[in-house]
Amino acid sequence: MDMNKFLPIIALLLLSGCVTNKGLIKLQQANVESKQIVILKDHPTRESVLPVLENWFYENGYSAKVVQSLGEVNPEDYVFSYRAKWSWDMATYMRDVEMKLKLKGETLGDLKFDSVQYGGFGKFGDAETRLKIMLDVLFGKITRQDAEKQLGKA
Repeated sequence: MDMNKFLPIIALLLLSGCVTNKGLIKLQQANVESKQIVILKDHPTRESVLPVLENWFYENGYSAKVVQSLGEVNPEDYVFSYRAKWSWDMATYMRDVEMKLKLKGETLGDLKFDSVQYGGFGKFGDAETRLKIMLDVLFGKITRQDAEKQLGKA
């Protein structure tokens, strides 16, 4: 076999990794009638995430209040919690995201995202854009299928 043809094929396979285009590994879309949300600040998550979340809620007609702990939450509050983790692989990228919406302890919406599912360089997408897409799908503004397409390109 001609090695000049074989090596590029091997390199392409190694760079592409396992690609599924299914970064949403869990999704329960929230059906929320209230436009008032309490955001429970996740202290371990990078500071840059919270303003993106607050801005999305504002742009979508929600009134969002940030609290530091569950002790500040009233029983009738819709509580939005989140966690975003970063990893390093030639560059820093947002690896995992979890988002939940609860009312009185009952989970109304639940999302888990893993950027590695996009394989190769697909995991290096823009964090802000991806967070907004995740909120869109969690709150039912777009379908899971549309979200997967957008997340894979972001």
